[in-house]
Amino acid sequence: MRVAAIVFGLSLLTKAVGASAAIYRCAGENGPVYSDQPCGAHANRHEIDDSRVTVYTPPPAEKGRAVPATPAKPAKNKRARAARPPDPARHEAACAKLAQALRDVRTKMRTGYGAKEGERLKERRRQLEERRRIEKCG
Repeated sequence: MRVAAIVFGLSLLTKAVGASAAIYRCAGENGPVYSDQPCGAHANRHEIDDSRVTVYTPPPAEKGRAVPATPAKPAKNKRARAARPPDPARHEAACAKLAQALRDVRTKMRTGYGAKEGERLKERRRQLEERRRIEKCG
């Protein structure tokens, strides 16, 4: 039993190692069928068109040292904002302003409006909710 499994495994390995294995194209019920073995007498050998394939070959890394990826520089205003401590009063004011704007949009959505105005209100509500998530308002 073990010998049969080993022989079977080796046969699969030898087929998988062959990098330039032939590919055959046969006519199937639902269109063309591609296989690594001829499907019948009418099987055509299919040549792969790799002219449109782009292959990236990275530069060789130095031995013993990985090449560090350079992080993107944050924008100048984000760096300045990150450097100073957060102001809780300013954060609360911004959150209150966003909450009020959302209430105003919801109030307008409860009244009658046309299709164009409704789409504009939905987009504005989406923008305000996204801004609220970014600002981490509760």
